[in-house]
Amino acid sequence: MTATSSNREYYEAASAARDDYWRYMAAPRARVARILDLVRRLAPASLADLGCGNGQLLDDIRRTFPAMPLAGLDLSSRQIAENRVRAPEIDWIEGDLSQPVAIGKQFDCVTASEVIEHLDDPLALLENARRLGSNLILTTQSGPVRATERRVGHVRHFTPREMSEMLEKTGWTPLRVWNEGFPFHDLSKWWANRDPDASMARFGGSDRYGMRERAICFALRAAFRLNSRSRGAQLYAVARARA
Repeated sequence: MTATSSNREYYEAASAARDDYWRYMAAPRARVARILDLVRRLAPASLADLGCGNGQLLDDIRRTFPAMPLAGLDLSSRQIAENRVRAPEIDWIEGDLSQPVAIGKQFDCVTASEVIEHLDDPLALLENARRLGSNLILTTQSGPVRATERRVGHVRHFTPREMSEMLEKTGWTPLRVWNEGFPFHDLSKWWANRDPDASMARFGGSDRYGMRERAICFALRAAFRLNSRSRGAQLYAVARARA
């Protein structure tokens, strides 16, 4: 099974716990906060999110920057159709980021959060981002691909050097590529993989989070405030398209 078909199968299946993971868990909330800060600094005139899923990141961006024109691109036709009904003010586009995407428009900034690690050909995403945007904000992971990550479709992780080299190769000038998250992001990944079955059932299954799960998320969000901004398994990249 290719990464594309595996991703379509996993992410087209509805999951209440996956939605709650985005709302409550420390890692995605930390990524959103960092992305919003980077968007604020870049001050783009328009923005597209590549691999937008159900549009949760765009919802956060829209609440912070309500006047900014937004678009979301995703592999799942079902998800894009649902997004169009839920948030018609956003331009929703169906597209496979593992293939060349041409939509006849460009954006001042494109984001790609926790997408590139899911692709058999990560350069394809960066090339598509270069076609679609003038600036790039990207998040992904460093370190080993553990069991829980393989189950949600991760193919590989990247070092800052590898990411910088791929950006250069695909027509980007890296402005900054760095790691964050030590120690609590890294520890949370290690802890979840002590028993992957139990972790996936509790935090990625079909049931909404209960009080215990929300309490764990709250504690982790508090701990994440102490994380390093220069070490850890969370990787960020900001790049500008070369002329």
